[in-house]
Amino acid sequence: MKGNSVQLQQTLKRPAMCAGIGVHSGEKSKLVFRPAEIGTGIRFIRTDITDKPNVIEAIGDTVSSVTLGTTLTNEHGVSVAVTEHLLAACAGIGLSNLIVEIDGPEVPIMDGSSTLFVELLMQAGLAQQNAP
Repeated sequence: MKGNSVQLQQTLKRPAMCAGIGVHSGEKSKLVFRPAEIGTGIRFIRTDITDKPNVIEAIGDTVSSVTLGTTLTNEHGVSVAVTEHLLAACAGIGLSNLIVEIDGPEVPIMDGSSTLFVELLMQAGLAQQNAP
């Protein structure tokens, strides 16, 4: 008889970084990926915004637009656009807790897929956490 396998939460072993150009805004932005505690989920921090709360949770309730990409917006109007390729990479590799510091309004398009994000995150390494 096979036992039930429980998937444990995961974060990064060490930080990682990348930069690129936003496909819609044309603005350059830098992303710093940092390990996160159990239960954090995936959170974006807009480091270029300092005059109001700048943390945006990657949850269904923060989706404010799906036109030309997925935009997430917090209750203070702070947003980050074109999150779908990065979030797909996280889902695909089972990364459940992550802090993404971003210094602009849009996740860089990179090669237009999730591939470069997957490669970067896997190079940083995944750390299994002791929580389902």
